Amino acid sequence: MRGESLSDALVRQFVGELFRCTLAVLHSPQYESDHADSLAQDWAHVPIPKNKTLFGELVKLGHMIATLLDPAIASDDTVRKVLGKEVATIGVSRKRQGGQVAQQDLVVSIAYFGAARGKWVERAYAGAELQHEAWSETTGDLYINDDVYFANVPKAVWRYELGGYPVLKNWLGYRQASRRNGQPLTLEERQHFRSMIQRLGTLLALRSTADTLYEKAAAAAFSAEELGVRS
Repeated sequence: MRGESLSDALVRQFVGELFRCTLAVLHSPQYESDHADSLAQDWAHVPIPKNKTLFGELVKLGHMIATLLDPAIASDDTVRKVLGKEVATIGVSRKRQGGQVAQQDLVVSIAYFGAARGKWVERAYAGAELQHEAWSETTGDLYINDDVYFANVPKAVWRYELGGYPVLKNWLGYRQASRRNGQPLTLEERQHFRSMIQRLGTLLALRSTADTLYEKAAAAAFSAEELGVRS
């Protein structure tokens, strides 16, 4: 505000809110489509809405996205809030022959590193498995060896990329037994990987909300002149 100084705490809070608003907008597939040319040049034109309530909704969505993207922050509450308790049916580790999966069974012997394709086996959803319109019509089982797999990994989740890299494939690739002296995944790593699957599913489920809020923001956004960022 002109003629007034803001406290450091208020400045940090406002900058944080702007960051989360931007993160929410950038998560919108419609925004990506509308601004494909500028994004290809690493220049994001982000609409900042004039409506304070709408701005707050974008900040809230951006906070959820930030939580899902940060592996150091627990995301269980956010995931359940978006997907419900049925999220427990996603990314379940199982053995083809049945029985409990022990740590010694978690050897990643199927190749995922680099150009390797891994082994994601497409199938239809089972009756009790959670489905979401954002995940495409099929799911699959993601094998780490010939006997052990993570069940119900939706097709869109398996294909999800960040920075041009397939998230799940890359994570498994760096944990192949041949790259870690034959050691299996730890139980903590198994849980972390399952959490990744659920986080990515939640990010996909939030895209329609991001589209709706982006379109509202774009329809009534501040101009560059109004924000004082253009001479």
